[in-house]
Formats: sequence, C-alpha cells, structure tokens
Amino acid sequence: MKLVRQIPNALTLTNLLLGTMAIIALTNALVGTAMLLMAGSLVADVFDGAIARKLGIADGLGIQLDSLADMVTFGVLPAMMIFYCGARYGGGTPGQEMIAIFASLSAVSAGLRLGRFNIDVRPREYFWGLATPAGGILVAGWLWAQHTGRDYGFGVADMPWLGVVVPVFLMIAYQIPLKLPGLKSPKAGIITAIGLAALTLLGIVTLGPIAVPAGIVAYVFVGLFNILLKWY
Repeated sequence: MKLVRQIPNALTLTNLLLGTMAIIALTNALVGTAMLLMAGSLVADVFDGAIARKLGIADGLGIQLDSLADMVTFGVLPAMMIFYCGARYGGGTPGQEMIAIFASLSAVSAGLRLGRFNIDVRPREYFWGLATPAGGILVAGWLWAQHTGRDYGFGVADMPWLGVVVPVFLMIAYQIPLKLPGLKSPKAGIITAIGLAALTLLGIVTLGPIAVPAGIVAYVFVGLFNILLKWY
C-alpha cells in the first residue's frame, strides 16, 4: 500500500525527467524528440494529480514536486522553444536578444504563477489564470507549425514578432484572474477534457498544428468572456 501511494510522486518525477530530457534534446536541435518528450511529461502531469485524488492522497511533498516539475517542463522548456523559434530569424527584427529576454520573462511569469498556485486556497475545480501546462502546449504548437511548415497559409512560421507577442501573451494570461474551466471537478472536468480533446483533434485535422495554439488562445478568451458576463 505504501508503494501504491508513491505512484503520484513517481509520475511527477517522470514529468521532471522527461522535461529535462526535452531541454537537452532541443539544445541539440532534436525538435521532434523534444516535443514527444514534452507530450510524455504532459501525460505524467495529468495522471499524477488524478491518481493522487483517486487515492485520497494529500501529500505536501507531492504538491511542491509538481510545481517544481512544471517549472522545468512548462516554464523553462517553453521559454527555450520560444527562443528556438525566434532564433531562425538571425539578425532580423526583433533581434535574438529581445526574443531571449521576453522568452526568459515568460519563464519567470510561469514560476510566479506556480508559486501562487501552491498557496491559493480558492476552489481548484477551475484554473485561476492560464495553467502553465496550457502555456507550454501553446508554445509547442507554434514550434510544431514552424518545424513542419504546416500553418495552412496563416504564416505563423514566418512571423518574427511572435517571439515577443507569444511570451507577452503568456505573461499576461498567467497572472490575470481568469476563471477557466479545469479538469479536477468530477463532472465538469470530464466534460472539459472530452470537449478540449475533440476540438483539438478536429482543429489539427482541419487546420494542422496551428490549431493547437489557436485553441489555447480561444480557451483564454473563454475566461475573458466569463469576466465580461460578471460585469454585465
């Protein structure tokens, strides 16, 4: 039984391991490998919390490990992906230095988001602000579109300013108090997960990899719409 209770932490450490390996892969220009490793990290990140809740485990160590692993996989790794996407433009506008600064700031914002999450006492059926894994998925989708050249005429693979726009978007989305549908509520979580999976698959089939970041942006606008409904 004690061994079973360590499964969530083992999955969290798997997330950290795969995220670190993805960083190493990206530094060696193994883009496809890095994205696959990040996908594996995402799966581990989803299931560590799900299994912990199923087993009724409230582990303070697990909470801290989860945020530390997410900081590497969905904070540092996406920042490196942003720079990798922007670096191909050489000495263009914006320059690599500016892209590096904004990419690094997105990682700092992710760290702040995770730190606040650890001490947040509000109900966790919802995400209060964009979750860092969602931000990582957005960046990975952009990298995927650029790496494959499949953006279906949207031109995102050749927009150097995205190296600044994307991290700025993430910095804002991580910090503003958006109430976004989460995956932890037994009923709403299942509906949200199925809906997101269906829309993502449909989008990828029809639009290609660009559907992934587009879906995350739409997800954020759902939160903005919820705020507007409260105001009016």
